[in-house]
Amino acid sequence: MSGAVRIEVEADPTPLVLSLARVLRESAAVPELRDVFAGLAGTVALQSGLDSQAATLAFADGGVHVHHGVDEGLEAIPLVPFSEYELAATPDPLASAVAQLLSPPLPAWRDAASSFWAANQGSEGFPEGLRVVCSTEEQEAHFGEGPGAAYEVHGPGDALAAAFSGRGDSFLFAIATGVTVVGSVGQLSAMCGAHWKVRFGG
Repeated sequence: MSGAVRIEVEADPTPLVLSLARVLRESAAVPELRDVFAGLAGTVALQSGLDSQAATLAFADGGVHVHHGVDEGLEAIPLVPFSEYELAATPDPLASAVAQLLSPPLPAWRDAASSFWAANQGSEGFPEGLRVVCSTEEQEAHFGEGPGAAYEVHGPGDALAAAFSGRGDSFLFAIATGVTVVGSVGQLSAMCGAHWKVRFGG
């Protein structure tokens, strides 16, 4: 499939709609997943496993429109709680393709950190510098001002990549997977806000 994939959302999208659209944009940037969009037609409804949010994904002409709620005549497929949009088992081939599109590979942790920095630098409360230390590779990356003025985020590569690319409902979920912030509670709060900005607007 050539050209950009059309991914649209309603005029006043809910958090679930915004987050699903972000994940679909990630998949559209992966060549083998971009090709999946080409042959899809029809609608799939998804129901959050954590709250009352639901969304309908309507595929046509190589693109998708995402809006809140469950369209008439559809039965929503539950999303597995505390997963990043893993669908409950279903024999529906369209739903199986959607499940594939909602599970794009993680970016490299450096790339994710760079995008995270670009999306948030200059935002109120966000640090003037960011130092990211990858424990699995024993490497680090710096953004903005020197280390003395930077927040520090440490963790395994995959956990850093997930946190910085907006995976998980909150940055606090990253803490459970081995990510740590070296700094104050206020700094952790700033990282939570930055994570949500990427998750819902990336």
